[in-house]
Amino acid sequence: MGKMRTILTALIVAILFVSAIVGTVIYYNTALNNKNSKIAILQSQILNQNKKIANLTSEIAVQPDLSKPHVITELGVTELETDWGPSWRLFIQGSAYNMGNSTAYNAGLKVEAYSGTGVLEINMTVPFVNGYNYGTDSSITSKLSQLGPAQLENLTSGKAVMIDLDIYHEGVVTNWNVTPVWTNAP
Repeated sequence: MGKMRTILTALIVAILFVSAIVGTVIYYNTALNNKNSKIAILQSQILNQNKKIANLTSEIAVQPDLSKPHVITELGVTELETDWGPSWRLFIQGSAYNMGNSTAYNAGLKVEAYSGTGVLEINMTVPFVNGYNYGTDSSITSKLSQLGPAQLENLTSGKAVMIDLDIYHEGVVTNWNVTPVWTNAP
């Protein structure tokens, strides 16, 4: 019986020893898996942050050279029907500002407007004016009052101007591009 007791004791000690090892392995395996999951999440966050850094870096790279003129605009553009004839008018209102450190010469708005079928209806450059009218052809222009000047203007550094003008034209336009234009020298 003494031998049996020794074997049984040895067996119990062995089971306890193996159980302790298995428990330790399971505990550390679970802890390791949790840490690996956290590492994967952190690596994903690092990747996202690196993408944000790259985007911000590219935004910085495309900042204008403010030692030269740089005109920005804030405009509202609306297509309106007129009371007379089949003409329409593209109403442009807002402001322009030269944020550059030198004069923007020959400054104005390049206006391109297209019909719903893609036909170019307006293709002209107008100065920054307030309260003037423009026509796309001589027959429309002859019917207008308060015609605007054709000469583009110079916009000095830090200067802002108000814009309020109409471009009268035939046919309805459904989309348009109105962008500031200027030259760096006279």
